Amino acid sequence: MGNKYDLAIVGGGPAGSAAAWQAARAGLKVVCVDKARFPRDKACGDGLTPRAVALLDSMGLSEQLTQFHRIDGVRFSGAKNWQVPWPHRTGLPDYGYVARRTTLDAMLLEHAAAAGAEIRESTEVVGPVASGNRITGFKTKSAAGTEPIVADIVLAADGAYSPLKKAIGLKSKISGTAAVAIRAEMRSDRPDDHMFEVYPHVKVGKNTIPGYGWVFPLGGGQINVGIGYLTSYKRWRDINISQLLEQFTATLPPDWQLPQMDELRRSRAVQAWRLPMGFTAWPPWQPGLLLAGDALGAGKPTSGAGISKAIESGLHAARSAQLALDTTGPDDLSEYARVLRRRWGMQYRMGRIIQRCGREPALVGAAFSVFDHKITHRAIILGGYGWKAAKSYEPEPKPKSAARLEGPTESISR
Repeated sequence: MGNKYDLAIVGGGPAGSAAAWQAARAGLKVVCVDKARFPRDKACGDGLTPRAVALLDSMGLSEQLTQFHRIDGVRFSGAKNWQVPWPHRTGLPDYGYVARRTTLDAMLLEHAAAAGAEIRESTEVVGPVASGNRITGFKTKSAAGTEPIVADIVLAADGAYSPLKKAIGLKSKISGTAAVAIRAEMRSDRPDDHMFEVYPHVKVGKNTIPGYGWVFPLGGGQINVGIGYLTSYKRWRDINISQLLEQFTATLPPDWQLPQMDELRRSRAVQAWRLPMGFTAWPPWQPGLLLAGDALGAGKPTSGAGISKAIESGLHAARSAQLALDTTGPDDLSEYARVLRRRWGMQYRMGRIIQRCGREPALVGAAFSVFDHKITHRAIILGGYGWKAAKSYEPEPKPKSAARLEGPTESISR
């Protein structure tokens, strides 16, 4: 028998690292394994919202976050252009950051190790270990050979495709949603901005599809440019996502002096990924097993925001594991489901309903037309951020660059 742990975590991304940190701080014997060696890159928009910042602050990482480029709000570039600075809200800062995942994820994993978690990099999980209907660990493979890891509770935080979840054969009672996205980090002559810039009205041919483009400033003359859309759109497989990104980049101001897409492809700066959202694994537990982050489908269904949800789900998973070990035992991890339902249940349910409307281009086009009205702008800000933020709503003149994107309708590039 291999080493025995209170909690064994598969995946060293934000969800796994946050869980490892929380569990170690609580005094649990915890191990976190990942097949990669950190630092490693991860395809992402790289945005840290104020909620993500608040969670990282609570983990004692305030000082480390200052190395990243600060963001003060969101600017929307559409048929009408408007922006909203993030307001002061209880428990949340009025700023975010843009953080490369290469740096952020390594920082989180090191933070978990400093709290007392055992970290095993370059270690692949090759299958689960079970006793009856309870997961009791997993088998690993590394340069040192194969080894079983035994634990009271296992946390699957191994990404959107979650090999562990697949190997166990979990079936979800909730049909979540998903998006596909592509991004490229590149140099730019654009002055460093301090706003997330979002471009709705993504069009493929004559159809408006449910998605948006973005430009997130990384600082130092670097930007993260990307585009994503929902797979609820009935012809999403017909879209060439690489060409869509290229066409979007071509609409940006020429004085930014952006590199050509061929150059970006050669340097492997272009990466695509899948975003599971709205819970793609429910319930989020079975005896001896919890799921967090993309393995759970924790992404926010209305925006695709994933880092804050990954961190939060990891923290909740570790707390639920500790509670179960102190009370019900690893056979009953249902408190985790209750916590997630309280936190996100209604929001995610509405998000899933809205996303299913994205099947029809006519509905999407109508929705974006309503979205571009100033009354809608104020209502969105009022509902999301409160009256003070609604008063700070700032319409802007339309820029010279195109705010609408019309893309090709060819086979998707994977």
